Amino acid sequence: MKFLAMSVLIVLSGQAIADIFPQGDSNYQCQTTGGFFDFSPNGAIAACRQEIDEFCKNKGAPPIIGKITGAPSGPARYAKAEISFQCMTAADVGLRQQKMVEAENQQVRAEVENSKRMCQQDFGFVPNTPEFGNCLLELQKQYFANRRVAQEVAAQKEMTEAQLAQKRQSDADQATMNAIQSINKITAPSTSTVRTNCTTYGSNTSCTSR
Repeated sequence: MKFLAMSVLIVLSGQAIADIFPQGDSNYQCQTTGGFFDFSPNGAIAACRQEIDEFCKNKGAPPIIGKITGAPSGPARYAKAEISFQCMTAADVGLRQQKMVEAENQQVRAEVENSKRMCQQDFGFVPNTPEFGNCLLELQKQYFANRRVAQEVAAQKEMTEAQLAQKRQSDADQATMNAIQSINKITAPSTSTVRTNCTTYGSNTSCTSR
């Protein structure tokens, strides 16, 4: 029985399986399902990182890791992980940053033109007057204030996700301990309790064990 239990556990243990899927625009996502003993997502994440390194190595460009998410194992499910990434050289990173700056500048210019149109058409201020300048200034202040609030909300969301990940890790650690205890119970040698009963007849005493 002990050998059979260990054999079943070995067969079910398996290894983490990682797959990479293109997401468009040089973006990729690695998805991993952990093995039987991967109670936390750490094993799945490690398998995904290894697959990503090999994938980008074949493309001749180091990986740029994006968002990492993971979930521990649970009833009828294995641990899993998802990692978004890109394979980019230093030149690719520089070009990407340049494009981001250009897009940011273009967005600001578009917002300024929109504010000018609002001050003139919606509020009736004449361009190149102090009133028009004050209107434009107030709208721009509001625009950047809204952007700051949006950035703070995004940062708070990331913090919340990090806290949830920490809780999932704690739950996974507890699940690991519970699983180890269950395995120990399965593989522990069985022990039987010996009971001894004694009966006295006059001066004679007889004992039996069972």
